Amino acid sequence: RSTIISSQLPVANWYDIIGDSTVADALLDRMIHTAHRIELKGESLRKRKMK
Repeated sequence: RSTIISSQLPVANWYDIIGDSTVADALLDRMIHTAHRIELKGESLRKRKMK
């Protein structure tokens, strides 16, 4: 089965949010090991539509 995890927080910042680096390493290792990551850059399209 596939699992999709979406976050506005960059993976590098997850350590600060999780707090415990050992737990963060364990979680990220299991999630990212075989993952396909897509990181979007640029201005939000929502902001453009509001103008």
